[in-house]
Amino acid sequence: MNKFGQIKSNIESLMTESYGKSSFKNHMKSFKKNILENKRIAEAYFLYDELSKNKGLSKDIVDDYVNESIETIKNIVSSNTEKIKEINMWVSENVKTQSENNYKDIDSVVYDSSVKNLEQVLESKNRIKNTISKQEVTKTVSESVNIPLSSMLKIATNTFNREFGNISEEEKQELKTLLSLDKKSLTEEIEKSKLVVIEKLNTKLNESTDDELTEKVEKTIEKINESEVSLVSLYKLRQLEQGL
Repeated sequence: MNKFGQIKSNIESLMTESYGKSSFKNHMKSFKKNILENKRIAEAYFLYDELSKNKGLSKDIVDDYVNESIETIKNIVSSNTEKIKEINMWVSENVKTQSENNYKDIDSVVYDSSVKNLEQVLESKNRIKNTISKQEVTKTVSESVNIPLSSMLKIATNTFNREFGNISEEEKQELKTLLSLDKKSLTEEIEKSKLVVIEKLNTKLNESTDDELTEKVEKTIEKINESEVSLVSLYKLRQLEQGL
């Protein structure tokens, strides 16, 4: 059976490949049933995300953070083997080819307990620590506004987390609307939102006399212009538009 990180990579590949196709909604339903509605599995899925991205954590806490996260994942994996097998079977039946494992280092630390692999495990753990403790130079759009789904949904950019259960009915309805968009409509909506948000930010830029605020706004505009075509990008843009 595949390790959890490989399964997660295959799920992300499946979602990306099926996006815009008739099979996408069925895969979403299966994802919700197999991942989001299982609290422990969703927690492991979320922690894999957290250990693979730049969080800017202080060196003082990064060791404890990684160790606690890995220990939690190990407990979840060992106590949910049958469910993980079921998830692996679902994904394997739907992906054309196994994708590259984007979480090899995490899998190495979680699964490789042999003394013979100790050096490899330590190297993997150090890479994880280096990744999550990098100090960010600028703040991203998702850090500039409160976005309840920012960590839950990555369809084109690949990732979901446990925040799904906490969104409001209004947000759920908006999510359904976004999921119904085809690629052409999604691109058009993103461009529309970009224009509106950038116009509002430019207004604030012209009114600002605060150098630090001006720099942040400029960086945010730059980030918006680099937005990729994904549901996450559109959702963030709409949330930012409402907050301006």
